[in-house]
Parts: sequence; structure tokens; C-alpha cells
Amino acid sequence: MERDSSGPRKGALSWDDYFMGLAFLTAMRSKDPSTQAEGWESSFTDTTEVGACIVNGRNRIVGVGYNGMPSNCSNDELPWGKKSHEGLLSTKYPYVVHAELNAVLNKNAESAAGCRIYTTLFPCNECAKVIIQAGIQQVIYASDKHSDRMSARASRRLFDLAGVEMRQFVPEKDLLALPLRYVEDQQSAPRTSPLAPVAPVSCCGGHLGSGTGRDVSESGLGKQGWMALTGFAFLGAGVRFRARAPSWAHLARLLPRMSRLL
Repeated sequence: MERDSSGPRKGALSWDDYFMGLAFLTAMRSKDPSTQAEGWESSFTDTTEVGACIVNGRNRIVGVGYNGMPSNCSNDELPWGKKSHEGLLSTKYPYVVHAELNAVLNKNAESAAGCRIYTTLFPCNECAKVIIQAGIQQVIYASDKHSDRMSARASRRLFDLAGVEMRQFVPEKDLLALPLRYVEDQQSAPRTSPLAPVAPVSCCGGHLGSGTGRDVSESGLGKQGWMALTGFAFLGAGVRFRARAPSWAHLARLLPRMSRLL
């Protein structure tokens, strides 16, 4: 990002990117196992980890939520599968509370009337009813992959009748880096720290380069964790990703630009 000591920092997040980023970050709290397949793309093509963020007219956060089991109901004692030969009651669907409903229930204000909601996935018809009843006036959604489903079509019908505006989110940035500490703290971290310098690795189990660092299975971060760490380092080094994900060969060629961070 551009910096000028004589004025404000350039390249700050837009409000839309900020609030949708919070929705995606909140979704990471979900315990839904459906996305825990191997590989980068699987995290985005089979998404059931959903997050939502309600914002008022002053750009103040009113509530956030993610999809999960009800409070005081153990995640280990209820099913998480999408299908079961034992029937519907042995799947997650009768039990999971959707992100939008949780966001409304978790609101820190008396009313959500006039607010807008950012959600990572277009709301189902049941959540659409809650959104309308809460008085929310605008729905900003990132994914509309279920647009052909009856529930999504019913949601649109309800929103149209209730005068709720629908808008698909168009990001100004394709990918956001979210470090959990400052760069100078990373550089001074002990070698045993997960963020200490190690050879770059692929989230698919192999090394990106010919380095002699640890394999993913030995790192303790997990494959998706290493993918996130690698992406953060690239962005911090000034590497910009376009809408199309780069190949691993491309990432390997970019590794030298990470040297000042790792």
C-alpha cells in the first residue's frame, strides 16, 4: 500500500470490503466440517461455513453470526452430515442455526431496523423471513451459488415484496491478508513459533520449492493453515492476486519476494 507521511495512508479498505471481510472472518468460527477437504479450491467450491454481519447507517456493527449448533448444544452430540441413511434427523439440517439468524439474535442494539446485512452466501427463505421481520433494508451477499434452489427463489420473491434491496458484493481487493501480529514481531519470533522462517510448502502436501524445510504434516499448522500463511506473506511482500488463482509453479517463482518477511 502507498504511504505518505504528509497525509493519510492510501489504500485503506472500503466499507464494503471491511464488513464482508468480517463476515468471512466470522464464518471461520463455524464447526461445519463440509469444507475440510484437501486443496485450496475445495475451501471455496463446497462452502457451508457461512458468516453474516449487520451494519447500521453510521457504519457501526450491530451484530455478527455464523452457522452452528444452538447454544448449550454440544457440537459432538449432534450430526453434521448432509445425508444419512437413517433419515433427516441424522443430518445437520434440523439443528444448525444459520448465520443470518444468529447475527440478528446476537445484535447489540434494540433494533436492526434500517440496517444492512453482509452475508457470505445468499440467504435461504427462512433467513429471508427473519431479515424482513428485523427491518433490515439491504442484503449484500458474496456468493449466489444456490440461486437455482427453491429456497433462494423464494427469498428473492419475499425480498422483492418487502422492498428489501439485494446487491451482490463486488470486492475492490481479491484477497485480504490478516496477520495476527505485526511484521516486526514476526521477524523477532523464536524459531519454534509457527510463524518462524521455514521452507515454503504446498497445501497439497509437497514443497513449493526445493528447500529442505518441514513437510506440511510435520508443521502443526495443517494444510489450509499453511495456505493462509503463504498467502499472507505474498500479500505483505507486495504480490497482488487477480481473480484467477495462481498456479503453484507461479507461486514458486514469486517466493524470493517473500524474503523480507520470512
